[in-house]
Amino acid sequence: MAHGKGTSHHKLHGFVGWGLIIGLPFALCCAICAVNSGTDISPSAGFISWLSSPVGALGLLAFATAAIWYCKLEMDEVIMDYFGGSLQKFGLLKNKIVAFLIWAALAYAVIKLAFL
Repeated sequence: MAHGKGTSHHKLHGFVGWGLIIGLPFALCCAICAVNSGTDISPSAGFISWLSSPVGALGLLAFATAAIWYCKLEMDEVIMDYFGGSLQKFGLLKNKIVAFLIWAALAYAVIKLAFL
């Protein structure tokens, strides 16, 4: 039985994938309902007001976090399969930093809109 890094990576990949599968219908339904509740002049006003509420902001942030994390894990697999040695370590570090920067920008925007 394997007890290496790949086993925990595979389990984490599965959990994050299930989070996306479960969260996608809720995120889409809430976003569509929010756009439909906007005015005829500006349909995006309903989406912005939904995103400005703490429930909408945290829900979207949770879904986006799972999506970014899933993409990071997918790219980790590509890096681990096709690169080795120091190039693999550099690629994994770069992937971690880029995923964090994307998440931080999204989190800042959503939290600023909802709470500040």
